[in-house]
Amino acid sequence: MLGSPAAPADANQVEDFSRFAGERGIDLAELWVAGADNRLGWAVLPIYSPGRTMLLLTPGELPRGGDVAPLIERVCQLAGSRGVQLAQVLAEPAAGDMQRAYNQCGFRQIAELLYLQSSIRRALSPPRLPEGYAWHTYSEQTHPMFCRAIASSYTQSLDCPALSGLRDIEDIVAGHRSSGEFDPVRWFALTRGEDPIGVALLTRVPRVEMAELVYLGLTPAARGQGLGDVMLRQALWATSQMGLQRLTLAVDARNAPALKLYYRHGLGHIGTKTAMLRDLRVSTQSDSAPPR
Repeated sequence: MLGSPAAPADANQVEDFSRFAGERGIDLAELWVAGADNRLGWAVLPIYSPGRTMLLLTPGELPRGGDVAPLIERVCQLAGSRGVQLAQVLAEPAAGDMQRAYNQCGFRQIAELLYLQSSIRRALSPPRLPEGYAWHTYSEQTHPMFCRAIASSYTQSLDCPALSGLRDIEDIVAGHRSSGEFDPVRWFALTRGEDPIGVALLTRVPRVEMAELVYLGLTPAARGQGLGDVMLRQALWATSQMGLQRLTLAVDARNAPALKLYYRHGLGHIGTKTAMLRDLRVSTQSDSAPPR
């Protein structure tokens, strides 16, 4: 699962991932394998996240002549019985056979994700806010503010619009909190007067000297006013304050305004993945009981 179609991962990569899994609470006992004649054919590791979602980690190519659908289906059915609502996979764009296999298992493409990264090589200053605007960091008291801003920012959003309406706002926030090493002082909500109009959610990527912009969003009324530049500069400044020199993020390839914003601030393209999603609530309501 950690290797490439050309070669499997080496022992050091496996050991490093095992340590990472332990640190992040990923249960390797959940690993499912399939094969025949005492030979390993394929494997699936479901990585469960708060917010009732899971990511499936699989090899990058299909086994020769093998049907992976039964294995994927068993994993999805078990996850659905545990209350998981959404299953996601990140496939290589060129891996058409993989995508077709997931299509047969009820997954649909929701976005082509572009992974961007910037290098921060100098000390940065926080952006100046217009009069009447203010930053707020995340806490139990500001939780409702963040929920309102995030939920409103999804309206007419160009970033993975297929996700709109599929998740409860509390699940969305829980999912964002589980990304990387959560620190509430690196979550920013921007207000205009009493109204929350946007969020920039940062996290530290474990085991890597890098920050990730987990989510940046503005409410519809706040778009087109240059506030995206302000919020991204805040994220870049906060990254430098963490003593880190790199900021990374993922963005929907169809989100032209966001791409212009990120490219304008020096972020460059480093990779692409095809995001595919299956709503497990649809299948578990009509299918038979999951396997034990």
